[in-house]
Amino acid sequence: MRIALDVHGGDFGVPRNISAALEIANDPGLQLILVGRRDEIEAELRNQNTAVDAFEIVHADEYIGMGESAVQSVRRKANNSITVALNHAKSGAADAVVSAGHSGAVVAAALMTLGRIRGVSRPPLGTRIPAINTYNSFALDIGAVIDPKPEMLLQFGYLGAAYSRAVLDIPNPSVALLSNGEESSKGNALTRAAQDLFERSDLNYIGYVEGGEMLDKPPAVTVTDGFTGNIGLKIAEGTAASIQQALRRELTANWRDKLLAMMLRPAFRRMRNNMDFEGIGGAALLGVSGVVIVAHGRSSTRALVSAMRTAHHAAEVRLPELLRDAIPARDRTVNDSAVTVP
Repeated sequence: MRIALDVHGGDFGVPRNISAALEIANDPGLQLILVGRRDEIEAELRNQNTAVDAFEIVHADEYIGMGESAVQSVRRKANNSITVALNHAKSGAADAVVSAGHSGAVVAAALMTLGRIRGVSRPPLGTRIPAINTYNSFALDIGAVIDPKPEMLLQFGYLGAAYSRAVLDIPNPSVALLSNGEESSKGNALTRAAQDLFERSDLNYIGYVEGGEMLDKPPAVTVTDGFTGNIGLKIAEGTAASIQQALRRELTANWRDKLLAMMLRPAFRRMRNNMDFEGIGGAALLGVSGVVIVAHGRSSTRALVSAMRTAHHAAEVRLPELLRDAIPARDRTVNDSAVTVP
């Protein structure tokens, strides 16, 4: 499988992406295509003691900064690294695309370049959640569609369930709506309207789930809007990082604490693995005609490697083909010939 990597994506740019490329280079069955400014890529490969011909390099004149307008930049910078990588996927030269760049730009460029799967109104971003009791919980949307309609949330449920079956190997995934309480009377206008649709759907719908259960005993698929999902995910990531930093600080304060830390190291390692946001493999853009994985802008080398492995697996199972039939005909968008850009 050929993965096109946007080497300009993320807060750390070319050096971090090249480091990740070198770490994953020997994965069996995976071939990387580095997309970006050729001179910068070759210079960084030399800087990391690697021959410039170690990877296929596809030149892109421009890249989109994290603070730029998503749609305007994609349209104005036609030869940006995100779009060039996506065009490689569209032509069949790549099987998947990975970028830690501007998530809005990735979504917009994917819609313009690859287009939507017929019947999908607005493609959401979904990601695994490293819950304590399961490592196969999936949540969407986490940032692509800020103000969805209830019908869109239902489509998210079908797409999330199909992803869980195909990629996470869950035969009959449970699906829930994120709300401020488990009772059916809770929620806002959006979740209550969506709940009526979910209850009449073919999904294995189990009702509302509260935020407090997301890292403990979550359903297989949790559905929410992109605004709530993005904030919730970042709070969870920040909390996990803060807890680990606080433990490290307290357990290295003096020699007694350091001795205790050495004795408890296996337990701390297990706890860190259970709260491992770097290993979740990025977020999949579901509902476009291709495999597109969006990694966090602050991704570490390990997080980028995980995102590329997720892209590899999604391409292997032919995820877009499986998603084409995920939404029943009655719940598909009717007038969907035009590409909708957020």
